[in-house]
Amino acid sequence: MSPGDLTTNLTARELEALRGAAVWYAKYHASGVEAGAGDGSALAVAEREEYLDLVAALRKLGVRLRLPDGLSQAA
Repeated sequence: MSPGDLTTNLTARELEALRGAAVWYAKYHASGVEAGAGDGSALAVAEREEYLDLVAALRKLGVRLRLPDGLSQAA
């Protein structure tokens, strides 16, 4: 299954539930990711990249989230 096919199998309600869960997750973890913004360890860098990927995906779904100040330069 190609990535483009992933959302075509979801109903509108399922897609909205997935979007809502992702928004909650992003907001819940924003402060923790920002707190580790200066941490150069591989784990912290991976967490930041994953968080920024989530925010980018949500933007493609029409969701606008404010990036934590400590991550704004990373986006």
